[in-house]
Amino acid sequence: MTSIFKPRPGKSSISAEKSNIPSAEELTKNKFYCVSRLPGLPSVFKTTSFSNAYSDSESNYAVVVSDESIYVWCYKSIDTSPLSIHFPIDKSLFELPVAILTRPSSGTDQDPGLLMVDSITGLIKFYESVQHAPTLGLINDKSLELQMNLQPNEHITLVENVEPAGIAVATSLQRCILISLRDYKSKPHLSTIELANPHKGFLSKFFRHNEGDIVAIRSAKVENNDTSQVIIILDSVGSLYSVTYHLLSSTAAPYVDKSSSFKQTLSIDPDTYPGSGPAAKFLDIWPMKDDNYFLALVRSSDAILLATFRADKSGALYYGSHHLKTNEIITTTPRLFLPRPGKTAFVIIGNSVIMTDLDTSYIEPKDTFTYTKPRWEDVIRFNPATNAIGFGYENRSVNANPSIIVITENYGVLRVEKFPETSKKEINYDQASLVKSHIEQAIFFSDSMEIDFDLIQKVDRSVVHNVVNSIMKEVMTSSSPYLPDTLPVTTDLTQLKVKILTELIAFCQRNFSNDAPMIAEVVKNLEKTNCALNLWKYLDANEAYMNEFKKVLPEPRQFFISEIENIGEVLASFIGRLKETALSTSSLIVSTLYDGVYLNSVRYSGGVGKLWLFDTDLLKNVESQFTQAYVVGNHNDKHDAFCIVQLLYYFFTKAIKFTKDQRIDDKYQEYNKLYEEKKNGWTTALLKLGLIEEATDIADKYHDFASLARIMDTQRETRSVEDLNYGFYFEEFGYPFAASVYEYYIKKNEIQKLLLEFSNYKPFLLKFFEENPKLTSNVSWIRYLVDGNFTQASKALGLAESYNSESIDNQLTQLSLGKLSAEAAGSHTVKEFNDELMKVRYQIVIRNAVAGDGRIAAIKQTNFVDHFINANISKSNAKSLAANVFDALVENYRLPESLLIELLTIIEPKFLTNNGFVYALKVAQTFSNEEVVREYINIILLRLLTLGTEAKYNTNGTDEEIKREVESSLLFKTLSKQPHVITHLNQLLQNVELSGSLNQPLSDFNNGLLDKLRKRLNNDSFKIWVHLVEEQAKIILI
Repeated sequence: MTSIFKPRPGKSSISAEKSNIPSAEELTKNKFYCVSRLPGLPSVFKTTSFSNAYSDSESNYAVVVSDESIYVWCYKSIDTSPLSIHFPIDKSLFELPVAILTRPSSGTDQDPGLLMVDSITGLIKFYESVQHAPTLGLINDKSLELQMNLQPNEHITLVENVEPAGIAVATSLQRCILISLRDYKSKPHLSTIELANPHKGFLSKFFRHNEGDIVAIRSAKVENNDTSQVIIILDSVGSLYSVTYHLLSSTAAPYVDKSSSFKQTLSIDPDTYPGSGPAAKFLDIWPMKDDNYFLALVRSSDAILLATFRADKSGALYYGSHHLKTNEIITTTPRLFLPRPGKTAFVIIGNSVIMTDLDTSYIEPKDTFTYTKPRWEDVIRFNPATNAIGFGYENRSVNANPSIIVITENYGVLRVEKFPETSKKEINYDQASLVKSHIEQAIFFSDSMEIDFDLIQKVDRSVVHNVVNSIMKEVMTSSSPYLPDTLPVTTDLTQLKVKILTELIAFCQRNFSNDAPMIAEVVKNLEKTNCALNLWKYLDANEAYMNEFKKVLPEPRQFFISEIENIGEVLASFIGRLKETALSTSSLIVSTLYDGVYLNSVRYSGGVGKLWLFDTDLLKNVESQFTQAYVVGNHNDKHDAFCIVQLLYYFFTKAIKFTKDQRIDDKYQEYNKLYEEKKNGWTTALLKLGLIEEATDIADKYHDFASLARIMDTQRETRSVEDLNYGFYFEEFGYPFAASVYEYYIKKNEIQKLLLEFSNYKPFLLKFFEENPKLTSNVSWIRYLVDGNFTQASKALGLAESYNSESIDNQLTQLSLGKLSAEAAGSHTVKEFNDELMKVRYQIVIRNAVAGDGRIAAIKQTNFVDHFINANISKSNAKSLAANVFDALVENYRLPESLLIELLTIIEPKFLTNNGFVYALKVAQTFSNEEVVREYINIILLRLLTLGTEAKYNTNGTDEEIKREVESSLLFKTLSKQPHVITHLNQLLQNVELSGSLNQPLSDFNNGLLDKLRKRLNNDSFKIWVHLVEEQAKIILI
């Protein structure tokens, strides 16, 4: 795309596009128009307020009027403080003066003249030369004064230059008076003649009276070597007067040629604009290229129209109207300018200048009728602070485009020039193009305080999105026409892009503040561009890094000119490459990601959007290298460390929130896991470098209460608890902070701090106990006992034991205290505590039997298998069975009930004084499920009959011998202590099966025992022996 700042083509027809004042400051520009501030402004503007102003393109001079004086200067002067000619106002003569410039004397190139007209009294004063008047002492020359005869209550409402005829004025009584400036020898001489008077005179019949004020007086045509002139007069109700005036000559006095003059009434077609006929108010009019065609500015209700008419003596024809698009609240009378060649109309409404290209095709081919259909239209809105006080216009010439001049009180002289009209083949009116142009001007000319670039018209959101995306793409790829094609320094071009995107964000925030996704997209591109800018600066200043970068991208300049959209991938690759070298990445990361990305994101991203940094592994690589350098290694750059930790916290927490809100579960889990795993190391790095306050601020900002608790605890050696603001954080963040403090103390096993400090916030502690029973059960019971809450203490102690996180000795103590607490509270849980105490004690008995006088941890598994497993179990089965229970046994951790039963039934009975099966049966009966109880009892009895009872017994001895042998058996000792299982025993003997409902992993071992029992039952002596034991056990019970 061609840059608008490149030299334009050198055709003569286009050359006028260049400003004829090289030093003019361009305030905004596109391919259609340019707004510039002219340099020449008198210093008097700094000290004086003005009521009105006017510029004259024929002489290039301008005039301003204040309460006390009139000043005239050359507004096209390239002198920044040009000479201004001062004309003091005699307040005794001029109450409300109007000043207008006049042409220099014919045939001369001297400066213009000045005509002063008092609007109240009608006094006229004329200076033929603004420069010579003070010199020649003409300021108070009475010979150049004339008093117009105004009626009582009549005053002047309009003054227009219609030379060569002179200066025309309109009055409040609808009179139009022409002031002639010279005699037939072109010598200064003032005289007046009425051009229109609806109340009297020979024209009163011709121009019938109406109630409309005169709103425009224009010179329509000059003929016959400047001796004849057509002047048009328009009033507000649409009465158009065409007056043919013959100028003063050496042979004739000036007069109005009534035979050539006419009056027609203009009106808007009411079918096109209902109610616009009589109610329409005409505001201004200009003759068009063909003298019989006129362009009028009309107000119809709230609409401002450009209407085209043809009028001559035969009548007036309305051609059509165009509704100007404006959002201005109309408080002043709109004005119309149609500089030659009459292709573009300029309409001033309030602070706005509307420019519209006119379709004059109906004028070109004669007798063709068509409506005025603009091919292009745009609006420039000036900042209200400019305070426009006057206007002028410039026709197209060899070195100037058609334009209007805006004289402002606060910003000098502004020029709005329209470049040659676009080709008829182009699309004439495209909203997207106009919106794009306005946004581009707003961001590329953002320093132009004179112009308000903000959009006030409603624009479809999809159009805005497409336009903003197009602008961003052109900026990123350097294809925008507003960007220079090339700059000698890559830094300058990229810096310019940063500025442009920054302004685009500001524009979007002002105009589309509720479109957060679009703003976020612009912020993303700003971050990428600023990141690229800082990367280039870093490379340009560090040759070693540039050499490594060229191994990633051999042509770096091209990348930075047009491919910075891919900065994420490129930077990730570059940092990955640096990892293989001895070059540090810390300062590079700070420059690119902290200064270029993080600071912009913090500044602009109020919401949470998709983070482009996570499109690659860039941030993960940064975290990895930071951990290696600062957490594991000994890098000691405090500034870099602090900056990198800030950006890691910021971007990871944003990514976590975004993926959580958008329910991107896999990414959420990934980022959250990485964050939780790594943030402790980030804090460690800062603490190693003594950045305690900085670490505290970060933890506070991101509500990382775990790190905050840790940081504050590290300071307790040098600062009192009161100085560490624990109370402030408890109050500020409440329970979430308190929970992190409690968890930190539990992990450090600092139980005293946990239970006794921060007593003012005990409700938080109790809530923490309630929400984290497994984590706190080992300590919560202490707090409950201190508080006398025996019910909660009992419950907590029970939980502590059930979570099996303490040694069996500690659990024995906890369960004992829990039982006492339950008894004190009268709780029904006493039985549950007794059951748990029993199981712990049985395991302690086994441990003591195995360890003897030594430490249980010293026992080896092979030794345990060889010496403590029942000899009736094969070695292979013994090893498998021991593997399930050995580790927990030697580490002093609780065995679950199933493994405790396993151990009690496979250990050599003598080590438990032949009570192992009794203990096992008692443990089995603690299950709440009857089916489970029955199944375990069957397993225990199965093992008792196969592992604890010999296959053959003597049943033929004396009664005393048989009784002695029976009562010494393991089966008898078990049944006599657990007689209720005799029924289960008989059922097992009748049906030698297990239900298999427990899904025991060693069911093969149990199945083997079932086979063994079936074989034994085939032996009558075994069955008799079992029966004898049962009966003897029953007798003992009696």
